[in-house]
Amino acid sequence: MSDAPKKTALLSVADITGIVEFAHGLSELGWDLVSSGLTAKTLRQAEIPVREVVELTKAADLVAGRVRLLQPRLFGGILADRSDAKQLRELEIEGIPLVELVAVNLYPLSQVLESGQMSQREAMDFLDVSGAALLRASARSFHSVIPLCDPRDYRAVLDVLAQGKGLGVEQGRRLASKAFNYISYYDSTVAQYLSDGSAESLPDELILSLKKTTELRYGENPHQGAAIYNRSGARPWGLNAADLISGRPLAFNHYLSMDRAVDLVGEFARPACAIVKFANPAGAAWAERSGEAARLAYAADPSGCTGGVAAFNREVDADAAKVLATEYIECVVAPDYTSDALDALRAKKDLRLVRLPSLLLSAREVDVKTISGGVLVQDRDNPTAPEAFKAVSKRAPSELETAALDFAWRVSKHTTTFSAVLARGTATLGVAGGQTTRLDAVRLAIVKAQERHPVISPALPTVLAADGALERREFEEAAQAGVTAVILAGGTRLDPDCVSAADDLGLALVFTGKRHYRL
Repeated sequence: MSDAPKKTALLSVADITGIVEFAHGLSELGWDLVSSGLTAKTLRQAEIPVREVVELTKAADLVAGRVRLLQPRLFGGILADRSDAKQLRELEIEGIPLVELVAVNLYPLSQVLESGQMSQREAMDFLDVSGAALLRASARSFHSVIPLCDPRDYRAVLDVLAQGKGLGVEQGRRLASKAFNYISYYDSTVAQYLSDGSAESLPDELILSLKKTTELRYGENPHQGAAIYNRSGARPWGLNAADLISGRPLAFNHYLSMDRAVDLVGEFARPACAIVKFANPAGAAWAERSGEAARLAYAADPSGCTGGVAAFNREVDADAAKVLATEYIECVVAPDYTSDALDALRAKKDLRLVRLPSLLLSAREVDVKTISGGVLVQDRDNPTAPEAFKAVSKRAPSELETAALDFAWRVSKHTTTFSAVLARGTATLGVAGGQTTRLDAVRLAIVKAQERHPVISPALPTVLAADGALERREFEEAAQAGVTAVILAGGTRLDPDCVSAADDLGLALVFTGKRHYRL
């Protein structure tokens, strides 16, 4: 063993995975180990020589040990400038060793918060202030101190040290970056938890703490990597609570379509089914029974629904399963399934079944879209109350038209802009989205509806919902296709022309007072 002064490593971990093997390796290489609490106890039980922090710092162990690691003697040994002889001499006189490796990871606070079983005060008792400060200090000094927060890095670091080398600047920089990310994630989890329900929706500094939970095979295309990240510290809500109960793993595009489909069926109080393909509704309906809703939704556009994602806002029963069992659907998501429905659907090859206990939206969620160099953030477009709808034409819509208008408007809301939705009763006839002009959207919806036989009695009124203002030409083409009522957002300079066109054609026209563009 060399006569050179021993190097000092500070070990204080909540996750003791691999710490015994790592400490043993350091000890074999002649390192002096300093630790406290559970880590020190674990190392002693493994018969690894270790000094207690209180022995090094000679400080009183106050407030139940919460400030045990917040000592100048520790931070001095971490933050010292190795090129400053005066600083080093001062530390030597005080008997403060230079700390050249810090291994710290923090109590898994996100798991505590996700449980929802603790009061805010109790949860804050688990907040690790001192460990985070030590890790931050060591990461700041990465040119001379090795900062470690991930047990998966122990082996690689030990291998380098065993060769009698120090870590290269690039490896130290990588570990420091990882440490700062780790601390930021920890701090942002706390910030999210404390701000829920009280902070403004779009603050000057927005914290999004995300934890990777699932590695996906690829993204929208095979050459793109992808993963799912959950909002840290939040109780499972939405698709992060989804449970794949049958079938192959879900892909990136399945999640996008599930998100759109679940949002859509969540708009309705009665049993509803929405079939979405590539994040656009292909068919949707509500009925008195889930099976009937599924039949109407699929029949609205069999070609468009093929290979889509079907969502239900009720338990999938044998009747609904029977409808889907004869068609090609890639994925079904619902609050639950009856045993008969599971038996029928599991018999289908390559069908993924997802259980999502709650379809409720979180009022505090934000919608985030990435752009080059940044992100766009907006409040989530939650369901609209039908009480805001206002008839503006001479002829008010009938009761049947009103129900169909409300239904069509909600489907249009979840269709890419510009959208147009033709509906008869409470089932879609033609859904057109992602068009560059409103005329194109209306024409496409009409053509799609005309390509198929009526899925509900023709005696029911046909209505049109569009997410933008229409001109007289669109009203005329809609009327020629059998439309008797139209629903629009209103609030544009074209409002008088819309009302005039509707009255001239004998159409009922409703303004919602709220626009729902979707990109």
